[in-house]
Amino acid sequence: MARTPALAPFLFLATLGLPLAAQSKARFDWPARSYEESLARYTECLARKPFYHHWEAREVLAYTKKPEALQVLVKDYDTVKQFTEYSRYLIADLLGDRFNRAENVAPMVALRNGKRGPVDIWLWYQTMRVQADHDGQNDVIAIATGDKSMLLRAAAIAALGEASNADLKQAIVANCVEFPKKESDRMALLGAMSGALLASKTRVNEEGYRAAITAYIGLLGADVKLSHTAKVQMARHLQIILKAPGAFMNPEAWLEILARGDVKGPARTTTSAAPRFFGIETDGERYCYVVDMSDSMLLPIETDKKGPTTGPREKKKKGAILDENDIPWHLIKTRWDLARENLRISLSRLTPDKEFCVVWFGTGAGTLDACKGMIKASRGNIDKVMAELDGIKARMETNQPNEEMPPTGKLRGDTNLHGALRLAFALHGKGFANEHAYVDPQALTEGCDTILLLSDGEPSCDDFTQEDKNYGEGKTVRSFERGEPAPSQPRTNYAGPFVFTGIPQCPTILNDVRRMNAFRRIRIHCVGLGEANMTLLQELAAIGTGESFSVGKKK
Repeated sequence: MARTPALAPFLFLATLGLPLAAQSKARFDWPARSYEESLARYTECLARKPFYHHWEAREVLAYTKKPEALQVLVKDYDTVKQFTEYSRYLIADLLGDRFNRAENVAPMVALRNGKRGPVDIWLWYQTMRVQADHDGQNDVIAIATGDKSMLLRAAAIAALGEASNADLKQAIVANCVEFPKKESDRMALLGAMSGALLASKTRVNEEGYRAAITAYIGLLGADVKLSHTAKVQMARHLQIILKAPGAFMNPEAWLEILARGDVKGPARTTTSAAPRFFGIETDGERYCYVVDMSDSMLLPIETDKKGPTTGPREKKKKGAILDENDIPWHLIKTRWDLARENLRISLSRLTPDKEFCVVWFGTGAGTLDACKGMIKASRGNIDKVMAELDGIKARMETNQPNEEMPPTGKLRGDTNLHGALRLAFALHGKGFANEHAYVDPQALTEGCDTILLLSDGEPSCDDFTQEDKNYGEGKTVRSFERGEPAPSQPRTNYAGPFVFTGIPQCPTILNDVRRMNAFRRIRIHCVGLGEANMTLLQELAAIGTGESFSVGKKK
């Protein structure tokens, strides 16, 4: 299998036989502490190795909302040396969430000045959102309309969209009039505009909003020469905002809806050959299937949607378009069997002009060897991918000392959902972006526009798992996935913060997906099998304006 070392630099040590410390603390559920106590905990946690403790340190300190805490975090952003990328994303989130007050605008502006690297775009977005909320709209609009960096312009537009009663007209109209030629700049601006207009859609009848969305619609004109992928993104968002009967690709249809409230002519409809996954129909140009291969996928599938079980149906010709009636139910025993067959159906419905990739996740995450990046949906490519999937079997014997073997056998281990989503957002035509994929030019222009996610459980590990001494603050278990108690040991493995932590919405994962999708606007559809955390999957689908669907949950 193709691995992703640049996206997962921290070793998973569970295979060494060490017990695992599953962290039980959850965001927004820290013990009440004074500022001095919180600062002491911050210092204590930063001295430890695992990123989970670094994350806790900053969360605990920001929870106080004290000006002194802000000063410490500002300095922390400038000097952080471990887990640098994600530490800075977290600090930026905390500034926007915990310190959204007028008196904090000046130190936030001072912090971001001079920082214009890819990692800092998120800091600009969060601090401009605070600035726009507190009489600083004009300064943010000036960045949105005049900065030389199109990424900073995009961040300013996105911030205005999230701010209270922000004026989108100036920012959006100016950028539509002087729309850039470079494709990555175009996609970043379109992603920011789409998100800002969607976030403020309740203001659709206001004059300023209508001027902004009219300019946005004008980008669909033939003279602008948008890519088809860009038009799909715009049509998706316009359909939601204007409650339209279809996702139209021409500006005239949308302008007529704005002017009259209805539209003449047929709406674009799906066909019997429309791409779909577990019955969820979707549109798009580039599809990324994110498929759970944790050990629990080997459990028996519980569903009442089975067809004939006495034998195989008549086999269709090679290359035929399949549907759910073609599932060989007599061969479906496990959740993995059902997932594989639905993936076969979905791939068969892609036309050769589309692109796709399959990302798997277990304890780690990676792409199949047959699709190490986004590839064309040719019959040959699809056949190679399906042959590889058909060859994935359960392992029933241990191959390492002290390895725990589940009763159903092993597939790929635990549930690293966050690592898989990171990879999905980083993919492009030649592989994946090593860092800062949310603003990477190749990911913006060649990455997927639709994610089809399937999972059957809770996120139980991430790319930040690391060994350290046992601090005695968490539950020691043999497996992150199954949670069996284990005797305490001097050293242990710690999962990172992107796991299920007791809060149904898993805010760390959701916040990071919002960041990754801020300038991408990827549509996300989610399918939950068995005991999947449907609350989490529904929230992920909502971020991507997609749908969620549950299969095989025990009654």
